[in-house]
Amino acid sequence: MAQVYYRQGLHERRARFDWFFRSYPDYGEHQAGYAITAGLEWLLEWMEETVFTADDIAALAAQRAPSGAPRFDEDFLSWLDGRGFDAIRIDAVPEGRVVHAHVPTVIVDGPLAMAQILETALLNRLNYQTLIATKASRVKEAARQGAVLDFGMRRGPDLGASAGSRAALIGGADHSSNVEVSHLFGFDPKGTHAHSLVQVFMALGDGELEAFRAFASRYPDECVLLVDTVDTLQSGIPNAITVFRELEAAGHRPVGVRLDSGDLAYLAIRSAQLLDAAGFPDVSIVLSSD
Repeated sequence: MAQVYYRQGLHERRARFDWFFRSYPDYGEHQAGYAITAGLEWLLEWMEETVFTADDIAALAAQRAPSGAPRFDEDFLSWLDGRGFDAIRIDAVPEGRVVHAHVPTVIVDGPLAMAQILETALLNRLNYQTLIATKASRVKEAARQGAVLDFGMRRGPDLGASAGSRAALIGGADHSSNVEVSHLFGFDPKGTHAHSLVQVFMALGDGELEAFRAFASRYPDECVLLVDTVDTLQSGIPNAITVFRELEAAGHRPVGVRLDSGDLAYLAIRSAQLLDAAGFPDVSIVLSSD
């Protein structure tokens, strides 16, 4: 499109584009009533760093139309060479603010061709992070006073996982297991051990209980045990209670257990009953799943 504008003499004409969304995130039975904007800082950093380099121009020059003719004319590529987004002005709602459908969140103002080239990069950086920030905000609201942790790094696509963690913190997550993003935001990263820790000890013949003991010995004051590797109610919770008693005897306060599979509502209630009966009514129950 930029080449079309160039050929028509429109490429330097001042233009304005508005970025907005038409409908709120749809969760099946209902839609969200708002969205939380995110991704702006990453967009602005990308704009400051990005220019068309000689390698970029060479790659474009190598493209061919079906006829075999160059897809991009030489004079257009000469105009594009070395060009960036310094002539573009961005007016936007700051990240972390509530935004609504059909209301511009970002306004792009500048020369038509470069504003058009910016479109895809803008959508790439803002759409996804705004979606995740909105979801995080709704989860935080549903949790009332409960803590919300972002564990999305194992499910996100490559660098998209960091974008998701960043957006989750903007949207209201209290902590993230993503160490890099947590440090960039000034948050203390939070997480638990994985199923593989228990599986390693089982493979060595030591079992779940010894895995819990090893973890607790290293992290006695922030011990959250993942209890569903073997059987949540028949093995995980009883072994966790054993370790919690040992921690308490050593002067430490057990933090919690984590449920990551099965009927989380039922298992949370039954786990709470077992923990209460064992004398640990204040131990947290962390819920995570796909």
